[in-house]
Amino acid sequence: MIFLNLLTEGQEPVNLLYRPKLIPMRERLMEQMNNSPVGSVFYYDMNQVEGINGSGIDELIAKPIKEFIKHYKTDDKYLVLMNLNEEHDHIYNINLTLKEENVTVVGKQNEKIEIIGHIGDSLREILDIAHELREVTARDISDRLDKKLNLTSTQLNKLNEMRLLKRYEVQLEEGGRQYIYRSLFY
Repeated sequence: MIFLNLLTEGQEPVNLLYRPKLIPMRERLMEQMNNSPVGSVFYYDMNQVEGINGSGIDELIAKPIKEFIKHYKTDDKYLVLMNLNEEHDHIYNINLTLKEENVTVVGKQNEKIEIIGHIGDSLREILDIAHELREVTARDISDRLDKKLNLTSTQLNKLNEMRLLKRYEVQLEEGGRQYIYRSLFY
């Protein structure tokens, strides 16, 4: 994982509320993201953030994720949120905006993985299993949920496109290939 500092050196915890101040911050972070290697997982330490509203969420979370989704076939980059704070209602505030933006992000609050934003129940169930097992295949999900292999393969691919699971390919001894999907917290 690559830590991206939301604050400048020595800055006190911040409220991410005012879009004109957030745009230069997003541009700085996106430049770092664009210059990072393919396959990078970036994380924001939300301990540094006291208040965040729709403007902050849109500029610093939704827009980077939308950019990753747009270029998922070539850039293979991901964003996660760490140290989400109950006292500041991070999950509630982020969830409201991301649902409107049709975007999802994963994060951790008190060491518990949280899925925040727009995602259907079926994809949420698969994502929960992938986080629990750390790595899964379509066959793992198909067997566990008693679903058709085609369907689970499509759903896992969708989670990868949404930048919620990493995917890599392995060659099988008996021939052919298989995709393995890995939690961003592996």
